[in-house]
Amino acid sequence: MIQFDHIIHYVNSLEAAREEAPLDIHSGGVHQRLGTENLLSYIDMRYIEYLAIRDRDLFHDHLREAEDSFAKAIHKCNYKEGFIRYALATDDIVKLSERYRAQGFKTFGPLYMERVTGGETLRWSLLYILHDQHMFPFFIQWEEDDDARRERIKGFGASMEPALLRIRQTVRDTAEWQAFFDVIGIWQGNIDDHTVIELEEGNQPAMSIEIGTAGESGEYLGADYKFI
Repeated sequence: MIQFDHIIHYVNSLEAAREEAPLDIHSGGVHQRLGTENLLSYIDMRYIEYLAIRDRDLFHDHLREAEDSFAKAIHKCNYKEGFIRYALATDDIVKLSERYRAQGFKTFGPLYMERVTGGETLRWSLLYILHDQHMFPFFIQWEEDDDARRERIKGFGASMEPALLRIRQTVRDTAEWQAFFDVIGIWQGNIDDHTVIELEEGNQPAMSIEIGTAGESGEYLGADYKFI
């Protein structure tokens, strides 16, 4: 099972994100070991993660140690606000790692993570597919089962009504990206019933999103949003 999980929008300030984000903020928390913190805007169970650096010393310690991570993505994007990377959810992250290695990819993980939110600790695992030139999507497996997670998200006041999410992405080599997606059996960008990835080739990697819900299109904190 592969589904879209979330996209990371790096921001300099969570206070600014809380005021300027184009979607309602539903929750957030602290990654204590990584020196980062976030705010989340849910689109059903999928979400936008507004991510900021909380403790620069911890962040740079993690940056030096990690082979790949969202910290690496922030660094490679020169700490510029905007969309930096997205995550795909899986229900068997160990087997997925084996599948990628069998196809000649180098993997990093699974890594076991946690975040504290309102006194509650959430846990999950991450898998990164390493490449010298590309920051491919990473994979996440939540420790919660889907029903419990859905009820927790509903408790924040988020709508569970499915909405179209389309990510438009410019990459340097579409063939290499398609090889990444081929391993998980995804063709023509159809990640799940309500999420589509559209790739085009170009020298300057970039991302924007279209969301099938009410909102005002525009650039917010360095990222392009379109509401359709």
